[in-house]
Amino acid sequence: MLTPSAVNKVKQLLQNKPEYIGLKVGVRTRGCNGLTYTLDYTKEKDKSDEEVLQDGVRVFIEKKAQLTLLGTEMDFVETKLSSEFVFNNPNIKGTCGCGESFSI
Repeated sequence: MLTPSAVNKVKQLLQNKPEYIGLKVGVRTRGCNGLTYTLDYTKEKDKSDEEVLQDGVRVFIEKKAQLTLLGTEMDFVETKLSSEFVFNNPNIKGTCGCGESFSI
């Protein structure tokens, strides 16, 4: 689920935030192709969240995102122009031209 680069970035993000237990991943309707990923800090695990624990990092997946994220790898990529979390999802059937949204 998480590449070593993503694990390191999550650790870095949470290092000085003891009130948060991890990051929460979700999806919401947006863009011209339907869905986009959301990523935020979380203070607790909801009953319906799926927890991924990897190398000491906790990532929680919202219930409505669990099927769309099945088999997805979360990576952190840095280039000269940007740095961002990237989701390599084998289930995606299409993306919009700007890369803002995807469909399953």
